[in-house]
Amino acid sequence: MVNRRQPVSNCINSQFRNAAEWCALSDVDLKAVEAVAICREYDVGDVIFNENDPCRGVYFVTSGLVGIRKAGLEGDSTLLKIAYPNETLGYRPLLAGQCHRATAEILKPGLICFINSATVLPMIEHNPALGLNFLQRATRELGDAEERFHKTVTLTLRARFAHLLMLLKDRCGHSSDNGKFILELPVSRGDLAAMLGVRRESVSRVIHELEQEGVTHFTDRHVEVANADHLIDEFRA
Repeated sequence: MVNRRQPVSNCINSQFRNAAEWCALSDVDLKAVEAVAICREYDVGDVIFNENDPCRGVYFVTSGLVGIRKAGLEGDSTLLKIAYPNETLGYRPLLAGQCHRATAEILKPGLICFINSATVLPMIEHNPALGLNFLQRATRELGDAEERFHKTVTLTLRARFAHLLMLLKDRCGHSSDNGKFILELPVSRGDLAAMLGVRRESVSRVIHELEQEGVTHFTDRHVEVANADHLIDEFRA
């Protein structure tokens, strides 16, 4: 971790006002957050918090990407999700009075702001709109989890893999001049497999099939997709 604190006003003011949960902050509350927030730069592989650490506040992703991992029984870990800029980490264990239930690891260098529980909890208690925003966020995440489970039991691996690539495209991809879209995967193939609940070998077979058909071309984490509609057809058929 880069041991350097960034000017808080540059991080909090510009993004908190537009963040889904924090947009409910009043000017007074925003100044209170600015006064206590600790914003630091992190490098790839740095850990923001570990599973079972006491939850002492929340973390706001100002820039970069964060992987949320759950430890396995054999010392391995499973990537559960990727957190993007403007997302808040740690709010559920904070509100539940629990320790962190997963580990947050930096996937792409970025700036993360920590706001302690002594600041956040009274704000939620006295600002119903802020509390409702976090409740709505938790409800959406629960719905997303149910949707992922539904896809796992009803869609083929190929369809689920195509859907995952399209989700990553919106965050980590861009269109090229020749009509293709380019995707820089933020995680390894092993992590992609974990997110889909399968073995890495299974994902490799799907990648081989898509390449043989000319739908995609993989070079390490660099992916070229000839036509996005072909991927969409995989999970909408």
